[in-house]
Order: sequence, then structure tokens, then C-alpha cells
Amino acid sequence: MGNAASDHGTPRKILLATDLSARGDRALERALSLCVGWNAELVIVHALEDTHDPPDMSRRPALPSWHGLPDAVSVARRRIAQGLRADLGERVGKAAVFVAEGEPAEVIERIAAGEACDLIITGTAREQPFVLRPYTLGKTVDRLLRRSTIPILVVRNRARSAYEHIVAATDFSDSSAVALQVALRFFPLQRLALLHAYEAPYQTLLTDPARYQDAHHQDQYRGSLERELETFLAKLSLPHEDRRRIDPLIEFGRPESLFRDYVFHHDADLVVFGTYGHHAVFEALIGSTAKGIASMLPCDALIVPRAIVQNPA
Repeated sequence: MGNAASDHGTPRKILLATDLSARGDRALERALSLCVGWNAELVIVHALEDTHDPPDMSRRPALPSWHGLPDAVSVARRRIAQGLRADLGERVGKAAVFVAEGEPAEVIERIAAGEACDLIITGTAREQPFVLRPYTLGKTVDRLLRRSTIPILVVRNRARSAYEHIVAATDFSDSSAVALQVALRFFPLQRLALLHAYEAPYQTLLTDPARYQDAHHQDQYRGSLERELETFLAKLSLPHEDRRRIDPLIEFGRPESLFRDYVFHHDADLVVFGTYGHHAVFEALIGSTAKGIASMLPCDALIVPRAIVQNPA
């Protein structure tokens, strides 16, 4: 995945997908912060959909002859350049800017591959359109999750500091194993909480699920999960330094509620997870849309798509 130089280290090239909205400034802030911390290059992409439809000239006022039809790509490129100059100053020349027409997920995926990017960063979904042909970033991220072979960082909060409290989700699947390894590689200095959320086994099939919530059965089942967690970590063959940075947690509760509660009570600023697991845990966690990620988790989310498992670094 991505650059060969980053296969065993932090990303060397980051793609920021922007819709030019004010909310997208948070993703830009985080992208800049990570580029500085990782000494990575920045690639900025804005996609335009259906720009070939002719405008309704009947509603346009008469214009002088020197006013031609607006070029959506040129307008977008100018807006991005103006914003970059304001936000980056002298560093604007170091960012590669791409404005392309087409289905946004396809545009982002194509440029990410062509530029050998190691990470895609986006903001959260927005509701209101803007002046150019709009696309819904949430829909785009949903499509990227099904197609991308590199991790996707969905930014919700302002980048007031580097990520400090990171929690990785696991259900002991290959997907969660790769997500954990990516998190350890991207953040080589931070400690990571590794959280497994569980409910009573076969709870939906039991006539009396409360039976499995008493202390005896909880201890029995929890013990088996602790052994499974140790086996999960042992199979990863992590370096000793990385293994020491992991704080494993096994907690009883619904995954979607438990992760949200953990983030609130521990001031976690990043949750890391894969998109495919043994028991549809992550399906419950993120729902069916990227907008669900933002509404469920009050922090940023690093999502490792299933495709990366099929072609791991």
C-alpha cells in the first residue's frame, strides 16, 4: 500500500479530500499537523460532479461580452489556492493541488493511487450545498470504504494538538489485526488502548439472556475472551516495544455504546478500527454510512478498509 518507504513507518504522502466547505477546515488543520509531525507531503483533491450540464441561461442577467461562462474547475482551483495561501502561507507551494471532474470517490481513489498516497483524510459529511456542483462527503467516504486500499481518517474535531489518547477496536478478526498494526505504525510513540466489547454469547437466541450476566458466567466467558485476546496479540508477532504500548481492555456492553462512552470518559481523540469482522461488531459501530461514524463517535476515526487486509503491507 502507498509508498514503499512508508510500508514500515509513518505515511510519507497524505491526500486531503476537500469539498471547500468551512467544516472542511478541520480536516485541513489535521492534515497539516500530521504532515509536519510525519514530515509528509500533502496532496489536496477536490472533485466536481456533472459539470458538463449547461446552465439555465434564461435566468441569467445580460452580461458584457467579456464575461464568458464560468469554468467550474478554474473556480474551484482558484478558491483552493486562495484558501491555501491564507492557511499555509509560504508552504502553499509544497502542496500538490488536483481539481478533477468525475465521481468523487473514483477521482480520489485514482489520484491517491497515482500519487502513491498512504492515507486519505476527509472531513465529516455536510448537509448544505455550496456554490459549485456539490457532492456529499459522507456518501463519498462510504464509497471509499468499499474501494480504497489505504486507510481513511475522518476528521470531526479541530486539531488543537497531536493525537494523544488513541483507542483501537478489536473483535480478534484479521481486519482488526491489520487496523491495530496500522495504528502502531502511524503513531510509534503513543500508547494505544485495545478495546474489545462483548455481549452475552448467542444473546439474541436465549430465552433468558440475563442468565449470562451473573458473576459466574461473566467470569467464565471473560476468561475465555482474555485467552483469545492473548492469542490474538501473539499471532501478530509485535516487537516488544509495540507490545508494551498496548493497554488491552475487555468490557461487557454493546459496542456502539461502549466506544462512545469510552471516548467521553477518557477524552480519547482517535478511534481506530477495520470495517469487517467476525461478528459484525464494526457494522454496528459505524452503521451503514460515514455520517454514522461522526454521529456515533465524538472524535476522529481512522478506518482501515477491508481491502487492505487482502493486500497487507
